[in-house]
Amino acid sequence: MMNRYTSWLLGFCLSALAFMAHAMPAVPPLPQPLLLPLTAQKMPLAGHMAMWFDPAGTATWQQARAQTFTPAAANINLGYLPGVLWVRMQVQRAENLSGQPMAPDWLLDVPPAYLDEVTLWVEPSGDLLDGQALEEPSPQKAGAAIHPDLRPLWHRHSVFLVNLPEAGPYTLWLRVATDNVTAVTPVLWHANALEQDTQIKTMSAGLFYGIFICITLTALILGLTVGTPIFLLCAGFFFLLGLNLFIADGWFGLLLFPARPHLADILSSGCMALLIPVFVTIFARLLQADQYVPRLVRAYLRMAWAAALVAVLLLLGGHYSQLAPIVNMLAMLQLLVIAALALWVMPREPSLRWVPLALAPLLLPGMLRLARNAGFDFYIAWVDASLLAGITVHAMLLLFFVSRHVGQTYKSNLQARVEAIAGAAQLAEQRDFVSLLSHEFRNPMAVLDGALSNLSRKELDAETGGRVGRMGRAVERLNYVLGYCLADERLATLTPTQRPRLPLTASDIIEESLRQLDDESGRVQRIPADPASQGLLNSAHVLGDLPMLGAALKNLLDNALKYDPSGPVLLSVQVHAGQVTFTVQDHGPGINKQERSRLFDKFMRGQQHLHLPGVGLGLPLSLKIVQQHGGDLHLRNAAEGGAVAELTLPLLLA
Repeated sequence: MMNRYTSWLLGFCLSALAFMAHAMPAVPPLPQPLLLPLTAQKMPLAGHMAMWFDPAGTATWQQARAQTFTPAAANINLGYLPGVLWVRMQVQRAENLSGQPMAPDWLLDVPPAYLDEVTLWVEPSGDLLDGQALEEPSPQKAGAAIHPDLRPLWHRHSVFLVNLPEAGPYTLWLRVATDNVTAVTPVLWHANALEQDTQIKTMSAGLFYGIFICITLTALILGLTVGTPIFLLCAGFFFLLGLNLFIADGWFGLLLFPARPHLADILSSGCMALLIPVFVTIFARLLQADQYVPRLVRAYLRMAWAAALVAVLLLLGGHYSQLAPIVNMLAMLQLLVIAALALWVMPREPSLRWVPLALAPLLLPGMLRLARNAGFDFYIAWVDASLLAGITVHAMLLLFFVSRHVGQTYKSNLQARVEAIAGAAQLAEQRDFVSLLSHEFRNPMAVLDGALSNLSRKELDAETGGRVGRMGRAVERLNYVLGYCLADERLATLTPTQRPRLPLTASDIIEESLRQLDDESGRVQRIPADPASQGLLNSAHVLGDLPMLGAALKNLLDNALKYDPSGPVLLSVQVHAGQVTFTVQDHGPGINKQERSRLFDKFMRGQQHLHLPGVGLGLPLSLKIVQQHGGDLHLRNAAEGGAVAELTLPLLLA
């Protein structure tokens, strides 16, 4: 069942699609382009154009003029069609309200800014549609015929001088060589109106790029000073995003290589291809997606980076027109995936409610711009302006929230570090206290043990003998506890460089453990290995501390003897896969399944064996010793009853 956040996302997507469908202009078949009377200082030509597409790109003006043009009801989206687009626009030089003819000089402003790929012919029209071969008017390149006093500075579009010396109809023929999706949006301007519009757009673009450069530098400085990779990822994301817009909007090509528009296309799509994995990486980290599906997230990120690198190589190889729509479609998909992930994580991590807020300004204008870039045939005038504003707000919110997230993470890590240091100090203090207490107790305990031994050898009455026996057992128990406390303290304070390491055979470790066990019952039975295995055991060595390893195995034997007071304890050893395994098996009650997971905790003892001597330190000490030697310790129940302890150590390589 969908939760409410998924329903919101679905509703948003459906609303966006409905809005796009509503925004797409209806395309009723027009009989011919309408004649546009020039009655104002700004005259958009959308709806007054007809088009003919020349896929070969070889037609001359005379040949193109003889073709059948299809009326266009709105601005023309090029749609990644490699070839030449011919656009016909019919205008009428009219008179103003005072009855005076309008100014003869107009400026035709045409995106895109491919100054060498756009050509204009101005034809005075008698019979507009007679199709007769007339003498070709003088073609002009963008800006070539504009008087320096009328030429707007640093304009990012193709600008032509349209001279209409006499009142009457004219036909404007526009040739655009294209393989991109920039919409052809011609506008006729008076010089002062175009200059004012250019200044406003330049100031707005400069404000946007100035803010964006500051945000990018802030993220870069934070990444270099704080040392957090996510700031560097944000800096890369902002840089690629700003560069993509700078190229796509025409400023980059106009300033650096106006004669090579295809290079601008390749760079723009390359930036978009690299933006996808950077964007996904940032938001996957912020949303902590790796905590829920770590393998899927890692695989997805690797696939995104691999696809981006392949796309960049293909773009450099000249496959722009085939690959650019796919890149934009993938970018749309990533936006939807991250938005869905944010809505899915938000109810599970309420502290991440800010992530959808950072995505919101980018989502709608970004989806519309990417859809247009992917070749969907629609044009919405406010998309580009709203995209710049949305990206600016998105970048500021993202940097703010990332800084907040990093600050909270740093604060949590610092608090955890302080708690760890305090805990370590407390643990060291406790260990010092236990060590001091153990040392201080050993001498009095030795005196008591000697006195009780002397008393026990004398003839005493039954009551006194019983009391002396109970006192002796109590002293023995205290010595047992003190021995384990001192051993635990030694292991805790021992560093790897202090441990004496010598090559040891399995027999050395077994003999040391039996010597420490000092068992007089004779119930420990060694199971001999076959001759072939025995030869392997004699040649196999373990690098370790003999007293420590002997103590670890001794604890296992001691537990087996304690929990199986009558039966034999079996001890065997084998070598397999570069490891030597010591197996201790008894025939006692076995291991309680409910207590199995806690048997290696300090002072943990089974409830049914509290009457037996011990303090619950033998198994934790053995595990610590074995792990310090690179091995492991496992406990299980035997099929025929009893418990089995397996102590495994790595062999010393020859």
